[in-house]
Amino acid sequence: MKVKPIGNKLLIKEKEVSKYFPGTNIVKTTINKEHIAHVIAVGDAVNHINIGDTVKYSENANLIPMKHNDEEHFIISNDMIFAILSDE
Repeated sequence: MKVKPIGNKLLIKEKEVSKYFPGTNIVKTTINKEHIAHVIAVGDAVNHINIGDTVKYSENANLIPMKHNDEEHFIISNDMIFAILSDE
């Protein structure tokens, strides 16, 4: 099934946060939520954010949970997106 958010909404999937310290097998006792997600789909009114982008969103964002392809995703308004992240 294909999902097309309406208006200024996006469908996102949160980035997996490692439970280990980088380069080790030591388990972190606390895992901070990074508020980083991958964009899966965008509504027609969304500008400058594309499918496949990695974005940073507000910790106060009103995330609407949604199952898509048996995985947990969220619908979010594009005004809760602060930045598009890249490796460059």
